[in-house]
Amino acid sequence: MGIQERKERERESMKSRILDAAMELYLEKDLENASIRNIADRIEFSPATIYLYFRDKEEIFFELYNIAFGEFISALNKQPRTGDTWDRMYAGCKLYIDWALEHPKLYDLMFILEMPMNVIQQQHCKDIGGEAFSILVERVAACIEQGQLKIKDVQLASMMIWNMLHGIVSLIIKRRVLVPEEQESVMVQALLDNYMLLIKR
Repeated sequence: MGIQERKERERESMKSRILDAAMELYLEKDLENASIRNIADRIEFSPATIYLYFRDKEEIFFELYNIAFGEFISALNKQPRTGDTWDRMYAGCKLYIDWALEHPKLYDLMFILEMPMNVIQQQHCKDIGGEAFSILVERVAACIEQGQLKIKDVQLASMMIWNMLHGIVSLIIKRRVLVPEEQESVMVQALLDNYMLLIKR
């Protein structure tokens, strides 16, 4: 291994340590807890070391945003690619809700916190979130092609479905749903199923 290659591996290793520490701190408590100082304390380095690898906290959270979306997209891609097109779209919608409610802080990072979007806008970075949406678009397009949806515009139908899913999830995560916790799963299933009946042809 050459010197340059070793240095690059060491750099990537340190970046991974920083991101792991930031994710741990964020998941343990909240966004404020994952400060540069606390991240540095967690990996036993000075705060100045963090700035050798990341410009600021927003850049760190942009990387965590990519990690979270990577896990979500991986889960979507593990679903069967064959079978009835409607069933595939429905399964993706159900996975979206289940995954989000199982990982509420990651969902918050992916779809609610402004930090990652600030970096995307300021630095013109690629938004990996678009990959997740493209999976929905692909499944919606297949349903429209098979005559299974009332809505014929792929982008409109995809946005409507995503808005519905996001609405259900964010209301629960942000504790805006006024039903006992033990009834949430029943309510979520009913909302999803009845919405799908409204748009199914």
